[in-house]
Amino acid sequence: MRWKTYALSHLSAVFSCLLLVSVIRGPLPSATAAEPKGDPRFGAVEAFRAPKAAGEAAVRWQRILFWWNSIQPTSATDWNSSYLPDGLLKAELGAGRSVVGCLINTPPWANGGGHPFDPPKNLYLPYDHPDNYWGQFVKRIVSHYKGRIDTWVIWNEPDVWDPGRAGYTWSGSVADYYQLLKVAYLAAKAADPQTRVLLAGLTYWWDAEYGRQQYFERLLEVAKADPTAVANNWYFDAAVLQLYNDPKSLYDIPLLFHQIMAKYGFAKPIWINETNVAPWDDPLAPLPRERFRATLDEQASFVIQAFVYALAAGVERISLYKMSDDPIHQPGTESFGLIRGDGSPRPAYTAFQVVTRYFAGAKHVSVERRGDVVRGILEKEKEQVTVLWNQSPKPTTVYLRAKTSAATMVDKYGRSVSVRPQSGYYMLPLTPATHNTAPGEPNRYLSGGSPLLLVEPKGQGNPIAPPSVGTDPNNRWVCPETGGAVSGDWLKFLREHGGTDNLGYPRTGVINDPLNGGQTVQYFQRAILEWHPENPPAHRIQRRLLGDILYPGADPPADPKDAPLGPHTYFPFSPERPTGLGHFVADFTRSGQPIYFKEYFDAHGGMEAFGYPKEEPKLRNGWWTQRFQAAVFEYHPENDRDGFLPGSNVPYRNFRVLLELLGDEYLAKEGLILDW
Repeated sequence: MRWKTYALSHLSAVFSCLLLVSVIRGPLPSATAAEPKGDPRFGAVEAFRAPKAAGEAAVRWQRILFWWNSIQPTSATDWNSSYLPDGLLKAELGAGRSVVGCLINTPPWANGGGHPFDPPKNLYLPYDHPDNYWGQFVKRIVSHYKGRIDTWVIWNEPDVWDPGRAGYTWSGSVADYYQLLKVAYLAAKAADPQTRVLLAGLTYWWDAEYGRQQYFERLLEVAKADPTAVANNWYFDAAVLQLYNDPKSLYDIPLLFHQIMAKYGFAKPIWINETNVAPWDDPLAPLPRERFRATLDEQASFVIQAFVYALAAGVERISLYKMSDDPIHQPGTESFGLIRGDGSPRPAYTAFQVVTRYFAGAKHVSVERRGDVVRGILEKEKEQVTVLWNQSPKPTTVYLRAKTSAATMVDKYGRSVSVRPQSGYYMLPLTPATHNTAPGEPNRYLSGGSPLLLVEPKGQGNPIAPPSVGTDPNNRWVCPETGGAVSGDWLKFLREHGGTDNLGYPRTGVINDPLNGGQTVQYFQRAILEWHPENPPAHRIQRRLLGDILYPGADPPADPKDAPLGPHTYFPFSPERPTGLGHFVADFTRSGQPIYFKEYFDAHGGMEAFGYPKEEPKLRNGWWTQRFQAAVFEYHPENDRDGFLPGSNVPYRNFRVLLELLGDEYLAKEGLILDW
């Protein structure tokens, strides 16, 4: 276990952008009658401490610590019936919040007067022996709560191996913990065959940071040597993780634990019983900005991103630590509560409400990263929820291919706006990541920037097709590699200017460009085509001068008398008339190296397609290159040979001149992701 002011200024800026593309504004949509209130997978530790807030956040389960040394403080005959009052438990169950018990802390009488973290005496006796104090306690408590609590976690974080740390709970060996687990499993199942027995929550990082084999794997090695383990389900029903600070760890580490289980020939569910990040800028509990801590706003982002990652990893249940802070805050300590001790909510509470509202009922969840943007997709029965956030310190924009004719955009605080796609795409401006408090790693951003949700209903309306300005609807080609469609005049331009060898694959259909005043464009890997209706028909599609944008300026004019050998064309510089920039296009360099740039230039549209050359050929990264106003030529000698591409009749030499991927470079420079 680890940590009513909202930082909303940048979200206001985001939603100002969203309103530019919206046609309807509205309040946060309410859940439909067919949707469940919350989701049994989503919980908060000790939700009973703030029942009203837990109900309004649709918390469905909670973990509660059952301290053995408080329930049986002096002998095996003790029983503290007021430890968890029956009325409180009944109220929680009645509110739809199940309870998971965590058994921990040995009383002095059961371990010879030792510490609560010492193993019980007589642990290696048969589980049902009267002197196996632990077995007797587990059987009694499971029997006492049978029908009310059906899941029990056995201890907490035994992998914390430093006795000097506050989280230290177990002084026994791995073999001792295995015996503790085995006895608990047998005793619990004897008391209630339907109960579930879970492993202790493991931190992962206590081993990973010190280069130690994972406690989980060391435990399974002990179990493997026990001939009774396999027949008894390895003595546990689910593994448990407790992961903080980095939301992506809730994806990577469960997958690792699944791999570890697969190594031993079995598979079990994984729960995350604790997750969160400690805020440092809470005015009621201020702390230094250090050691993974986040702002209140970053903590809210963490909540949404962590749940996306955990669900994508197939985690069976996930719970935030914790529902509420203690009423009295101890200065200098980390406060993790969704609700402060004075009853006021932190922004993370509102983000959790967004999770329980929009993620509830997700049947299939996936996550992927493209460049600096992470996208989660949650498939629900009646809608698809796409969650996007920016993992870089620079703002970026995503153009998301529309599945419907209208959708709802939601931010992490539940503020929503109804939007319609432009040219078949929804535009999502994403704020930068700022959570970079990992010690010694200032360029590592743990939580990404503020996430945005796009909620698209299923079976309601059709997506708006991209506009086909001046096109014939029967004249259309869809690129199998990217799914981008090219039609009409755009397809004609593609075919007349070297096809995909020249322009690359389409990255989008025809869209309104967010980077250039909404101009109608189509993005390709190597180029951006612009629609200019003011021009004569033959010149309405123009290639954006990406060479000038990405590589501004030009070399001083070359001497027209200093011509290279072989075929060449000189474009003289003139300040009065745009006749050129004073450079050659040639098939050979001045040293006699063949490059065939003039041949390619002439065959693929010449000056109208590529603009004027801005320099003489130069060696860059081992290739001869030449920059033009709208392209960069590259000579690839590995393709300047006889023969054909494997499985085709296309000569290798067709690819001895290639164009730099300026379209993709421009998108990366501007922080724009298109056609996802």
